[in-house]
Amino acid sequence: MMSELLLRKFKESQYTVLFNRNSGAFLRIGQTESSPFFNVKTPELLDISITNYCEKGCDFCYRSSNTNGKHMSLNEYSRLVKEAQQLGVLQIALGGGNPNQHPDFINILEVTRKHSIIPSYTTNGKGMTEEIYQATKKYCGALAVSWYSPYTDALEVIEKCSLYGIKINIHYLLSKQTIEEAIAILHNKQLLEHINAIIFLNYKPIHTSSDLCLENNKNLYDFIKTIKLFKYCKVGFDSCMISYLTPLINEIKPETVDFCEAARFSAFISEDSIMYPCSFMCDTSMRGIDLKKTSIQDAWINGDIFQKIRLYLKTPSKQSYPILQCNNCKDYDFCHGGCQFFDINMCREIRTV
Repeated sequence: MMSELLLRKFKESQYTVLFNRNSGAFLRIGQTESSPFFNVKTPELLDISITNYCEKGCDFCYRSSNTNGKHMSLNEYSRLVKEAQQLGVLQIALGGGNPNQHPDFINILEVTRKHSIIPSYTTNGKGMTEEIYQATKKYCGALAVSWYSPYTDALEVIEKCSLYGIKINIHYLLSKQTIEEAIAILHNKQLLEHINAIIFLNYKPIHTSSDLCLENNKNLYDFIKTIKLFKYCKVGFDSCMISYLTPLINEIKPETVDFCEAARFSAFISEDSIMYPCSFMCDTSMRGIDLKKTSIQDAWINGDIFQKIRLYLKTPSKQSYPILQCNNCKDYDFCHGGCQFFDINMCREIRTV
């Protein structure tokens, strides 16, 4: 049995983490007056795509996952998680595709826990079995289910998790097309009282149209207003939403928010063992680092793409798509310009390429 609470000191990075393995909550405590900017040795979180298989074939999928999707081998995953343990990685989020449809999924959960890391994963609801629910209860910290029409699969996952006592979150993709429904779901007390948290994810137009990107308009205002009054369960956002959260600066505790963590505290590994600062760089012209040729640590410390994004996040004048207003914006210390690589920020209409 692993202790629920973990205290880990990252001496080289001059901060300490207090991490709750059960809830996933953590607190970074800097050893200087400045907040920790990045971990100089290792990512805290690895997002690992163990498969790009998915039978839903959603047109908004930023990975274009389908039934021809490739699986990462169990041996390769075991090699990576062993190195992650040695580096001191705190969390592994299993993704895809639909990760639970990997043929070795239960073994993957077991081997992750064996290496003293508690996994979590997101499912689209397909392929869940009694054995997977049992393994999830035994090995995982949390399970998230994607919420989009039709909702039958998601509702079944929520019901099963309630029966098994599994902490369940909803992942909701927020776009110009879905924001009105997002407001409606925030009023659905009957659904959300069975949920640990609803997490809103910013839409990413990697293989799809940028016309669906969020806009700074009345719908966004109504959404933010609803969030301010919401009380049925926890609410979270992926770091890609940071620029849209500036209206909430006075409503949320600063220690619960961080700007983009890509290459600072987190990294993504594809099913082909290519490592990127974030998963949205996969399938683009950006070049990741082949972990079959080098280590996670070497990629993290010396990889060109990792060094580049840290520079952009630390220095607004160095951003690849400079938002000139960032240099004088009163909210810069909150959002740091949002995403540095994709045009998905609230201020994108004043971006100068």
